[in-house]
Amino acid sequence: MYNAKKEWTNHFTDRRMEYPSEYLIRIFKGEHPRQSFRQLNFSGKKICDISCGTGGNLAFFKKCGFEVYGTDITEGIVNQAIKNLELEGIRADIGVGDNSNLPFEDEFFDFIVSWNACYYMGGEEKKFDSHVKEFARILKKDGYLILSVPMKSCFIYKNSVRLSPGYQIINEDPSGVRNGEVLRMFKDEREIEEAFSGHFTDFAFGSQIDDCFGLDYHWHLIVCRKK
Repeated sequence: MYNAKKEWTNHFTDRRMEYPSEYLIRIFKGEHPRQSFRQLNFSGKKICDISCGTGGNLAFFKKCGFEVYGTDITEGIVNQAIKNLELEGIRADIGVGDNSNLPFEDEFFDFIVSWNACYYMGGEEKKFDSHVKEFARILKKDGYLILSVPMKSCFIYKNSVRLSPGYQIINEDPSGVRNGEVLRMFKDEREIEEAFSGHFTDFAFGSQIDDCFGLDYHWHLIVCRKK
C-alpha cells in the first residue's frame, strides 16, 4: 500500500536546497497582461509555501521581503527544509501538516502558495473540497492564492488509472515517488475555477507547456483571491 509520508521523507532526506520555481519568480517579479504583483509591497507580508520541500521557494520569498512560513507532511522533511534555510541565514516557521490540515490560525496569511501540491490526496480518495476550505481558512480576506496544477497531458498522468471521476492513481512516475498516489486531476481551467470558486475569486490563468527532453511539463498556473 502506498505510504506518501514514507516515500516523500525518503525523497527529501539529506536533499540540499533546490532552486525556486522559474514560474513563481515570473509571477512575483514579472509584468503580464493578466497578472502582475509589481505594484505590491511585500515587506512584512506573511506568505506560506504549502509543501515547501527543500525550502527553495521560501528563500526566494524572503528576498522579496516576506515573512516566510511553510508546511510539509512529515517532521523529517520539515527539519531538512529548516536546515537548508539556516545554511542561507534564513529563519522560517515551518510546521507539519497536509492539504486538509494546516498548522496555522484562521486568516493568518496575506499570500499562500501551493506549487505542485494542492492536488495530492495522500494515497486515498477523499473530498478535494477539504483542501480548498483549509486554504481559505488560513488566508486573509482578499489575500492571494497562487497555484500550479498539472494538465491532463502532464507526464505525471501517463498510464495512470481512473479511481473515480476526477481522481487518478499514478503508475509510471519517472522518480518512482508518486507510484500509488491518488491525485485530483482537472479537465481544464474551467473545472479548476469551479473547484475553488466557493471561496476564491478574480482568477487569472496562465500555462506552462514544455517538452523537457521527453517529459511533458504541462501545467496550469493560477492566481486568485479569497472572497
